[in-house]
Amino acid sequence: MLTPNYFPGAMSLTDLIAAPDALVLDLRVGSGEEAIRALHQRLRAATPDVKNPDQFLKDLLDRAALASVCIAEDVALPHARTAAVSRIMLAVARTAGPVAFDAEHRGVRLVFLVGTPKAAVGEYLQLVAALSRLLRNTETRAELMAAPTEAEFRAVLARAQKR
Repeated sequence: MLTPNYFPGAMSLTDLIAAPDALVLDLRVGSGEEAIRALHQRLRAATPDVKNPDQFLKDLLDRAALASVCIAEDVALPHARTAAVSRIMLAVARTAGPVAFDAEHRGVRLVFLVGTPKAAVGEYLQLVAALSRLLRNTETRAELMAAPTEAEFRAVLARAQKR
């Protein structure tokens, strides 16, 4: 029996991290919820694989309300396993200024939003673990903050996975 590939096309986990579905540099938002809503909107526009946009947004916001989605003082990883998407998707933003995601994380600048089908448990865990490892590295975060273009931001993500 073949296992479904939940990554877009013939992409791998590494490919998806280096080439997210949506990327926004200098996102102007006033809160973590606004950041989630903005990236959700970008994913809706970027891919037809968001099957139920309202449910996807609800699942993202519900998960963020359950427990902190921050993995560092300046990095948030909002995510949801949901029936509202048909494949794993990733939207990334660097915010224009510090954004409060919760009381303990008021200076978030990098946001990596993940949506994944409920059945893609293994792939979901692999992606979240890979992003967590990559983004805990202060050098990688500094390079992402300094990247002047989307192309350089993507190049930093690609290089960081090889470290």
